[in-house]
Amino acid sequence: MESKQKFLVLLRVNPSKAENFIAALMRLTEMPAEGVKLIASYNILGKWDCAVWFEASDNDSAVHFIGEKLRSIGGVTETITMPATLIKQYRM
Repeated sequence: MESKQKFLVLLRVNPSKAENFIAALMRLTEMPAEGVKLIASYNILGKWDCAVWFEASDNDSAVHFIGEKLRSIGGVTETITMPATLIKQYRM
């Protein structure tokens, strides 16, 4: 994948379906859609329940992945997507 455009997707999940949602998310492969590479997924606290970082070769690939893969997982009630552009990468 040539492009390094990264995206952050925040997901809200129905609490009664959270366990099944996590199981489905864990079954996604590193390359779950054409032009998309998963970087990481996190449980988060607050208004949102889960964060998914991924790279996409173009916006169409990103939109397809979010609509066809993430939003289709049972229990997802809301998503918000933010493209991210690197300012500086810090290393330890």
